[in-house]
Amino acid sequence: MERRNICNRVDLLNLIKKAKSRIRILGAVAFNLPYDDYKKDWSNKINAGGLQVEIICESESSLNYFSLISSNKRVSGENRSYDISNFMNIKNLPLQKVREYLLNKNCRHLEPKGENPLRDEDGNPIMEKDEKGEDKIKVNKEEAQFFSLRTSYLPIPIPVINIDDDYYIALSLTAFCDLEKFEKISEEHIWWNEFEKYFKVYFESDLGAKKYSTEITSKDNKTEVIIMYNDDRHVLGQLPRDSFLDTTKVKVVIWGMLFSRDGKVLIHQRGKNAKDNRGMWDKSIGGHVDLEKDTVDTTRAASREMLEELYKVEAEGQGDHSKSENMKIDETKPIFLGDWRPEVRFTFPFSEIKNKKDEMFFFRIKYDFIKKPVDSPRVLLNGDESPVKCCADVYAFVMPEGFEKTIGDLKNSKYKLLELNELNDAYKFKEIELEKNGEKVIERFNPTPDLKKIITGELWTEFNRFSDYLIDGIQKK
Repeated sequence: MERRNICNRVDLLNLIKKAKSRIRILGAVAFNLPYDDYKKDWSNKINAGGLQVEIICESESSLNYFSLISSNKRVSGENRSYDISNFMNIKNLPLQKVREYLLNKNCRHLEPKGENPLRDEDGNPIMEKDEKGEDKIKVNKEEAQFFSLRTSYLPIPIPVINIDDDYYIALSLTAFCDLEKFEKISEEHIWWNEFEKYFKVYFESDLGAKKYSTEITSKDNKTEVIIMYNDDRHVLGQLPRDSFLDTTKVKVVIWGMLFSRDGKVLIHQRGKNAKDNRGMWDKSIGGHVDLEKDTVDTTRAASREMLEELYKVEAEGQGDHSKSENMKIDETKPIFLGDWRPEVRFTFPFSEIKNKKDEMFFFRIKYDFIKKPVDSPRVLLNGDESPVKCCADVYAFVMPEGFEKTIGDLKNSKYKLLELNELNDAYKFKEIELEKNGEKVIERFNPTPDLKKIITGELWTEFNRFSDYLIDGIQKK
């Protein structure tokens, strides 16, 4: 019979106190550590660049599932009930007890900065030997990150604490907070090969748990979390925004086309700060549906995306808006007039649009289109194309009178108002006419995959009908 290396909770807590170089925790709720006992010592060692502390918390969605059993002590067999509020309180302890303490102590090494290796005169990383005598990159401790706090949106099947080179696991079967037995996993363990892969996926690999995690930084969560769907637009769970690249999972996005009151449509050229599709001509606006704000109705998301993308100045990295803005963002300002369904409308609110010249109005376009996923690939900075699947909620905006005169004041991109036949010609002949320094110049027209899909697909007919209605309903009446 295999002899298992088991320790109790007191022994584990003492081992954490004695850690020399590294403490990594996978499953903060599972272990429910007494952070007050560690924070002072950790602060001194982290500030000196001598101790790496990494805490990976469970996601709220995972904890909700776990609480289904743990909230009923008659079923779980526990001494008390653990509902989601109990779990969330424990989940927040690393932030409240550790990170806030480190910030108050002006501790260094808290922000993500990458590997930051030391380099020689030729710019090559300097190598050194690790404890096993193997070569590794020598890290610049002055620039490296020594504390990180993340939430994993991958399930955590087995909680782990890594103390220096040793790994301890816990088997949390119902509630998490009464764990008293922990098993050390060494190379002699019968499942070492399997556990080694597991540790690598969750602690090491950039394509493992790190890809499906958010990190608490000075800007709050480093990565936006959005809802994951299947091809039938049924909710599957949550994932960080960037993790949708190269997956078959579907996300919901906003596609918006902005029209001036004479029926012209706005397109823009994605700038140097864009994460992808740099330099390509795109639809008027686009954006992700925010998990916290837009799960009930995407009309607010469409409204906010329009106002933010046009009237707030974006910082490097796109999506991170600076405090500099030309107007206060009020997502209720544009007036939503429902679905665009000209085939069943005998009257149309053009008198209201025409009389309210300073207002913004918008409609949802082709409801059937939003129910099925479309391919929306992204051209990355290295030229590779990364596949993305999305359900696009499509909107058409009618901008205030005189909008065409304000195009030059928009800061985030290079904008162009075109008649739809001019946009079609630009796509067909791969040329677009622009004005530079008072002169007209011809540049290559390179559309994003999304804009190409709009021009060549079923939405094109709808937008042409919409443009015609604007011209007939506003300009001619």
